[in-house]
Formats: sequence, structure tokens, C-alpha cells
Amino acid sequence: MLLALVLGSLIITINVGIQAIANTIWLKRIAPIFQKKEKLYPSKKILRLLSTSFLFFTFLHGLQTIIWAITYILIPDTNGAFANFTEAWYFSLATFTSLGFGDIVLIGDWRILSGIEAINGIMLIVWTTAMMYSLIQYIFKGLITKKINH
Repeated sequence: MLLALVLGSLIITINVGIQAIANTIWLKRIAPIFQKKEKLYPSKKILRLLSTSFLFFTFLHGLQTIIWAITYILIPDTNGAFANFTEAWYFSLATFTSLGFGDIVLIGDWRILSGIEAINGIMLIVWTTAMMYSLIQYIFKGLITKKINH
């Protein structure tokens, strides 16, 4: 079980690092609205910003689940739980989102990894939700300010 805990902690550390780097890139490149102190973007720019941000974070979580899937494939004693990478990624997606269908399960001490991934997924998805919420809040504040001042 110690090996599973260490491996899970390592993957969480990698995913948190990826999330932090991606958030920095998002703030500097995709959502420059926060740096320019602009009150409002035209509707097309708002739509593009929200859509781009959503796709960016979806890709980010896809990457994080792929890292978990690779980890599952590399575990030496999974008793054939994963026939191929697609099954490992499917298991990772279900676990990361805390759905946990139960049609594929890990055995022995490795089962703890699925719980660790679920915690990791919840935290990272909430982090992304907070970023999107702050973006939407900023946009709405700009819309309300413009409406009041005009």
C-alpha cells in the first residue's frame, strides 16, 4: 500500500504542477482581460473568451486523466484490468470525475489509487471551476458597470 500512496502522491504533484502552469498560461495568454483592466469586451470577444477557456480547461483535464491512465497501464500487478490504453483512460475519466462506474476495478493495494485519483480530480475540477467563475464574474461586473454608466 505504501507504494500506491507514494505513486498517487507523485501523480497528484505532477497534476497540480500542470494545473498551476496551465492557469498561469491561461491568465497571461487566453484571459488577458484580467491584466488590461478593460471594463467590457464586445459580445463576440466574450463568447470567444468563454469558449476558448472552456476548451482549454477541458483539454487540461484530459491531459491529467491521460497521466493517470499511463500510470495504471504501468502498474505491474493489475491482473489484466486494462486490455488497452483506451480502457485505462476510460477508467481514469470515470474515476477523475468521481463517477466510478465499477465496471473496471483495480485489485489489492492498488485500489487506493482510484480513491486518490478521485480526490485529485475533484480538487482540480473545483480549481478550474473557480477560475471560470472568476472570469464570468468579471465579465458580468463589466456588463453591469457599463449598463449603469450609460
